[in-house]
Amino acid sequence: MAVIGSPPGAFPQLTITQSQTWVPPQDGNVCIHVVGAGGGAFGGSQATPRGGGGGAYAKIPTLAVTTSGSYTLVVGVGGTGGGFGDSGVNGGNSTIAGTGLTGTKTCSGGTASSSSAVGNGGTVSGSGQSWAGYTGGAGGAGSGGGGGAVGVFATGMVGGNTSAHSMGGYQGIGGITDAASGGLVMSGYGIICGGSKRSYNVNLNQSAIANFQSVDPAGDLCGGGGVLIGAGYIYIRGADGGIGGGGGGGQSATGSGPGNPYSFGGFGGDGIILIQYLPW
Repeated sequence: MAVIGSPPGAFPQLTITQSQTWVPPQDGNVCIHVVGAGGGAFGGSQATPRGGGGGAYAKIPTLAVTTSGSYTLVVGVGGTGGGFGDSGVNGGNSTIAGTGLTGTKTCSGGTASSSSAVGNGGTVSGSGQSWAGYTGGAGGAGSGGGGGAVGVFATGMVGGNTSAHSMGGYQGIGGITDAASGGLVMSGYGIICGGSKRSYNVNLNQSAIANFQSVDPAGDLCGGGGVLIGAGYIYIRGADGGIGGGGGGGQSATGSGPGNPYSFGGFGGDGIILIQYLPW
């Protein structure tokens, strides 16, 4: 389904959130932004969980389209987070192909994290039409590592490491996009904007708490924060990534039962495609 929004002025921005065949509603020149989905995070055991990778980003700066053209748009679905000691699920690829384009252009999703490895950022493939972009940020290492972010001007920021400072911050803070602003609603005229809200982790040492602990949600194109509890029986879950961002890891160090089944990794954020009509 296409949701049509209008930045200031008469030229629309189409926000594509589901895979579809797209026929341009009017002739003109468009800029197309493509974001892969984020990878889900490992969670749910005493093994060290790590953050999921952020999706790749790329764009076609300008493309002449007409109402007689047709395009196949695929929007990647965010990877689910793992629980019961399981790895997360890889984020889906976002792709575009159609009239006037050279082959299929792909922004792959970030990979999921496991008990032994962080999630890696998605990559860009395809050529022609000045198609170019950047690899997503990797997930953070360490207990409750943060998810990787989407990079618009450079490789995406790595999620925070719980044991040392890293690009994403400290104590499992989710990576933040380098296009931080007021979110995707601020995008338009060839520009894509992400959120500016960091997803902070929760580092707890409590017992006998029988409810999920929450963390700050991630902004658009940003990674989810990790959650770590040092002791106690508790339901915890890493934060989900924002659009394209990797999920944050979740760990209960002394949770209830084999494999600490009350701890879960955060989900990766879904991908997205923006189609912006240009006044030039």
